[in-house]
Amino acid sequence: MFPGIFRNALSPEQLVFDYPKIKTVYDLVENAIRTTPKNRCLGHRHVIGRDKTGAAVWSGYEWQDWKTVGERRLNFGAGCQYLYTEVVGGDALTKYNLGIYSINRPEWLIADWGADAYSNASVALYDTLGPEASQYILHHSEIPICVTTEDKIPSLLKISGELPDLKVLVVMKNLTTPETDPSKLQILKEWAAEKGIALYAFEEVEELGKANPRPVREPAPEDIWCICYTSGTTGVPKGALLSHKNAVAVQRATEPLIPIDDTGVECCYLPLAHVFERVTIVTIIGKGAAIGFSRGDVALLMEDFGALKPDFFPSVPRLLNRIHDKIVMGANSGGAVKAGLFRMALNAKLENLKKGQMTHPLWDPLVFNKIKAVLGGRMKYLLSGSAPLGKETLMFLRAALGFQISEGYGATETTAGVSAQWPGDFSAGNVGPIMSSAELKLVSVPEMGYHARENKGEIWVRGANIFGGYLKEPEKTAECLTEDGWFKTGDIGVIDEKGRLAIVDRKKNIFKLAQGEYCAPEKIENTYIRSNFVAQMYVHGDSLQSELVGIVVPDPEYAIQYAIQSGLLPASSPPGAPLAPGVPMDPRVVTLCEDPKFRKAIEEDLRRLGRQDKLRGFEFVKRVHLECEPWGVENEMMTPTFKLKRVEVAKKYREVIDAMYKDLNAAAAADVKAKL
Repeated sequence: MFPGIFRNALSPEQLVFDYPKIKTVYDLVENAIRTTPKNRCLGHRHVIGRDKTGAAVWSGYEWQDWKTVGERRLNFGAGCQYLYTEVVGGDALTKYNLGIYSINRPEWLIADWGADAYSNASVALYDTLGPEASQYILHHSEIPICVTTEDKIPSLLKISGELPDLKVLVVMKNLTTPETDPSKLQILKEWAAEKGIALYAFEEVEELGKANPRPVREPAPEDIWCICYTSGTTGVPKGALLSHKNAVAVQRATEPLIPIDDTGVECCYLPLAHVFERVTIVTIIGKGAAIGFSRGDVALLMEDFGALKPDFFPSVPRLLNRIHDKIVMGANSGGAVKAGLFRMALNAKLENLKKGQMTHPLWDPLVFNKIKAVLGGRMKYLLSGSAPLGKETLMFLRAALGFQISEGYGATETTAGVSAQWPGDFSAGNVGPIMSSAELKLVSVPEMGYHARENKGEIWVRGANIFGGYLKEPEKTAECLTEDGWFKTGDIGVIDEKGRLAIVDRKKNIFKLAQGEYCAPEKIENTYIRSNFVAQMYVHGDSLQSELVGIVVPDPEYAIQYAIQSGLLPASSPPGAPLAPGVPMDPRVVTLCEDPKFRKAIEEDLRRLGRQDKLRGFEFVKRVHLECEPWGVENEMMTPTFKLKRVEVAKKYREVIDAMYKDLNAAAAADVKAKL
């Protein structure tokens, strides 16, 4: 009936997009308030003092129920309406964009849900954004009111002269200070006034709304729910227009995937500025479950898990790879007997997974329950997205942690949801079937050897989850969105015999080598990043060269462990620490990067992984340079969503890349000469 088009078995005739009485995110919130008013809704931790060393002492999780949060978001929304008309000078009938610039915390969602109640769209700014990107988004989306935290006020006031639309800043209470300093708030207000900006505390806006109530202006399904800015790997960020219809369509499609009810708890760790976490929250709203916020520091996340005891956790491979490495290091740290016992237990669990069994009567209580307790002990489901997770890592974590871990696939422009593995599917190497809110087709890319007749090609998606275009950029919208509604993802996919999608390549960021072969560097990087040696990697090739070269930022924790075990560092050396944003590389790793033996060990491990993943000969990196400066948002090597800025990296390492090619070409010439 639909030749060449794939649909979920749950929606063969009609795609899902809403419910009989629930059409918007506002409706979902209202339903949760009505049906579970006394259930826990939003939970957070805050600093309650300092210990003798000066370290922060944090509270346990403090909760607000759905009824309380519902009242607060209406008061805040009404307060913003008052500010928009009385301070900004806007028309009461006009809809506007509310900026939110903060780490995840309860006020983030209270502000967002308050905007929903009056049909205003929210625009999230990444917490790691620099002043240039912040200024661009604030100006581009014409934000009149921005909700933020105290630490962001100085940078926002410095650029306020370039933001003619920005008239009001709303500042949240500081979670890392036991008591609010009224005098500091007054100083900020006076500074803002000098810049022509009115500054209010979050609680003041709630009081304004309570004193000046406004009738709720319920959104329509087609109204913009949020403007979600993409990362901008090759230029300025693009503002994807996502509607309430988009959000509810994905919520309905993902609702059966997450096995929790209104007693469940989600750990909100991924930035709410990213569409993955935004849509996760919408799914949690639909279940009337609770949302507990992490403190925004990966180093504190395991402690947050212990205090929160969540049932569900959306994550990304970057964190899951770290959890995998920690488990392996722990298993190997207790001697040969302990390591052997762990391998025996792991192999038994992996065999059970092949039979569809998640648990083991002997090995779970003896070995794995202690590991599961690290994540709080109650975890039922984890969904990984944003990048591929290695097959071995995925199966290892399923066995070790003993609950469903699924991979999903999507993009900002698809409101996150395209496909996800179903509960009970313990396969690896795919991202599950298409969701019931969308349909998918594969379009041939003959120059890369992918043909739709073989169920291989570029992934195009259509459905109620597809965005409405990029804000103020019709040309870029037309490049990726067809007139009949298909979104061109740029990803290359394969559909297996069970209708599951696998992402195998990337149409964008491909280059042709001198011998005419096409390479997708991101695919190759996904193979090599699995090396314990590698924290970050960039693969480079161009049309004038026949081989690939790479830049590797070593993982300091593993690098030092390896160096001690192999005699490159003294046995008494202290262990290394994980790579952290903004923290200089361990000096010992800097020294190791100059050691040919260390580089050779890394290159051998990369070759091992290349053979394991059956990379073609020209896809193997033939030479690597070891870099000791981690890449991050701060040095403009990565986007706020931690995607590599390939153009910037290539520019920075131009001389290094040229030198590697010079050495490779000289070696090749010498080899030819020797054979003559």
